[in-house]
Amino acid sequence: MKDQRGFTLIEMLFVLLILVIVSSITSQISLKTFERSAIDQFIVQVSIDIQRMQTLAMQKGIHTTIVFNSDNTYKGYVQNDYYYPEIEKKFPEGIRLDILGSNLKRITFNNQGDIADFGRIKFFTPYGEREIIVNIEKGRLRINGQ
Repeated sequence: MKDQRGFTLIEMLFVLLILVIVSSITSQISLKTFERSAIDQFIVQVSIDIQRMQTLAMQKGIHTTIVFNSDNTYKGYVQNDYYYPEIEKKFPEGIRLDILGSNLKRITFNNQGDIADFGRIKFFTPYGEREIIVNIEKGRLRINGQ
């Protein structure tokens, strides 16, 4: 019989162990990246919704309001019609409103799109605090945090 060479069971298990370790590390990194991306998308979406309410106020010449609630939702209203919100969204899992750190829980735009109130809206996330800063007048937005 010829000399047959091959891999032993121990060698195969060792290679399989290395593959499992590498794939688990890769999956953990991609999961964290996905979670951070979801948080970033939420903060950007809140900014877009604030700007949408401002644009609606200027376009239709009406007062609009966006309200951040302690139950981790926010709603946008037209002309103080609190029964039928224009925007109604819930925060993603793991994100909540910093009630004490946020000095702006209601943003009101007049019929020209100017902001009556200014301040910051802070959110707790699994990766630290994020905040949206709203400036007076035309309502420039700035996002802080990592």
